[in-house]
Amino acid sequence: MKSKFRYTAYLTAVGCTFGAFLLVGFFFEYAVKPTTPILLFFIMCAFFVFVFIGFLFGEFRAKIISVEITSDRVCVKRYLGLGGINVYPMGEITGFNTSDLPSKVKTYEYLYLMVDNRKIAKLSEYYHANYKDLKESIVANNIKNLGFKPFSNREELKDIFSK
Repeated sequence: MKSKFRYTAYLTAVGCTFGAFLLVGFFFEYAVKPTTPILLFFIMCAFFVFVFIGFLFGEFRAKIISVEITSDRVCVKRYLGLGGINVYPMGEITGFNTSDLPSKVKTYEYLYLMVDNRKIAKLSEYYHANYKDLKESIVANNIKNLGFKPFSNREELKDIFSK
């Protein structure tokens, strides 16, 4: 079973790319002027770096991923499926957790595939069109359900900086 992206994954990618160009343009238009106070310059730099790292590593590396599940392995390709491939034999996967992420429109379920205590893949209803099929495939391959974990912004932030 191979994952399929929803339009929201592509919209996020396009929006983030467009937003990055806007931030760079804003930065060069306003922040590098000699009249800009040094404190404001550093605040703008910190904001730019935080937003860039958040989207690149939080969304593209961790969430907008392509996953292929077979009876003997799970293949994960990060960065909208354009990144390198990581292959995990089915025997290494210790289980999966689920979590709910509320939004204004609805609550989306996330599924975290685990190897020991490390998240190797995040599948979501928000980014994956065939999320329910992927989840059924995981259950059909006898991967242990480790239970529900409440969503935590702290955990999400920690995941951005972990491999």
